[in-house]
Amino acid sequence: MRIDWIDDLVALLDTGGVADAARLRNITQPAFSRRIKVLEDVLGIEIIDRSVKPSGPSPLLRDREGALRKLATEQRQLLSDMRQEHSTGLRQMVIASQHAITTSMGTRIINTVADPSSTHIRLRSADQHECETLLIRRQVAISLTYRIKSEPVADVPTFLTEAVIGADTLIPVCGADESSALMAQYENGALRIIGYPSDVFLGSAITRHILPPLHAQCVIRVVTETGLTTAAMQLSQSGLGIAWVPQALAQPALDRGELHDLTDRLGGISLTLVAQRWATTTNSTTLDAWERLTTAL
Repeated sequence: MRIDWIDDLVALLDTGGVADAARLRNITQPAFSRRIKVLEDVLGIEIIDRSVKPSGPSPLLRDREGALRKLATEQRQLLSDMRQEHSTGLRQMVIASQHAITTSMGTRIINTVADPSSTHIRLRSADQHECETLLIRRQVAISLTYRIKSEPVADVPTFLTEAVIGADTLIPVCGADESSALMAQYENGALRIIGYPSDVFLGSAITRHILPPLHAQCVIRVVTETGLTTAAMQLSQSGLGIAWVPQALAQPALDRGELHDLTDRLGGISLTLVAQRWATTTNSTTLDAWERLTTAL
């Protein structure tokens, strides 16, 4: 599908009407309507709902809004990368990194992989499943994800190559000034925690490996929930509750005495940092980055 077609559809979704979408696209309403009619004929679908006044996006188009917006973003990023490579001469490479890895090790990863004189690295932060999907679809060159060390390792697909390039630990932390009060509540049978959504990696890991033994000792109250480890750490530092975060992320605050590590009381999870790429790749930029990752981290 042509890029301008995607932009037309997104404009229609943004504005909710043909007239406003035409103004957004800087063309006349009749010209915009003709373009949409051509697209409807090519695709064989209804894009405009003409049964209502004023007419607007059809239910079919609205149902695909998320996918269309994502496609528009990816297309713009692709063109931007191509222009930058053309103008600067730098080779482009995209790495998918699990959110928690990006926040705790992003700078270290970029410094390890990038050759400033010849390579431009884009670190794309996503959840674990999306990182894997992006790699399989060849939308990224390398994926970086966590794996729980104690769990059995599934067979790696033959079309992928993987390497364990590091380790980390998911540790329970809280604000140093609040640790005594929170632990006193724990001793009295109540524990306040900062949770993660159950459908993300960290939420699932904590539900499986941390919470079962704690449930037998106390009543657990999830004070609030966030998908971001940085937010969880900040909330725990404020005294709101206990949060499990990567040690690499928490270490600077631990060293400054702002956080207290409660692993000895509440337990942690040992993690391995896994890199994957396509086994058949011959791209020199990817292979060079892979060599740096697997030998330096």
